[in-house]
Amino acid sequence: MKKFFSKLRSKFCEKTTAIAVKAATVIEDVKGDLATNTIGAIIVAVVIVGLLIVAINAFFPTFFSNMFSSMSDKLNANW
Repeated sequence: MKKFFSKLRSKFCEKTTAIAVKAATVIEDVKGDLATNTIGAIIVAVVIVGLLIVAINAFFPTFFSNMFSSMSDKLNANW
């Protein structure tokens, strides 16, 4: 019976060690971290720019229409 428990404990220790090693490798794996951070930063930047456009349009309703009409006037004046 002593051998059985000793063998059982040994197997249990091996399994828990293997699980701990796998968990450590998963946690330490940072492959693709740069790409993930870059994509996240791009998404955040797009959302911020969108919110700024909405805020500008809310406070100055004619801002974009005036800007685009003056741009078209200036571009058409050169043609």
